[in-house]
Amino acid sequence: MKLSKNQKIGIGILTFMPILCFIGYIVSFFVIFFGGIATGSDGGFEQNGVSSGTFFTGFAMAFVFLILAIFSGLAAMILHIVHITKNEKLKAQSNGQLLWILVIVFANGIGGVIYFFIEILPEPKPNPVLRKTENL
Repeated sequence: MKLSKNQKIGIGILTFMPILCFIGYIVSFFVIFFGGIATGSDGGFEQNGVSSGTFFTGFAMAFVFLILAIFSGLAAMILHIVHITKNEKLKAQSNGQLLWILVIVFANGIGGVIYFFIEILPEPKPNPVLRKTENL
């Protein structure tokens, strides 16, 4: 399957989006638990050193990052599986497609990154046998 440079960039962004959203999810929890300690009391409801504004801001951030991670991860997985089924190089191998689909499904985040760097990003090398026959 021949992809343009812009398509590869789009797939790369979609591949790394769940990982970046997970990092944002973790950061939002640090905002919830440690943000109130750094800001101090704002005169409002406060429990265990975390103000209500800081808590709800962190909770909203965590929720948004979680939803983005779920949907972008699902979209990336579907896109990778479609690419696997259309990849001519993998069709020539006996179990290449099945192996990559299992990697994508069971190791979704890191499996998608590995598939991106091994199968999508590299430029296809021209077949020397085809080039010799074209010159005849």
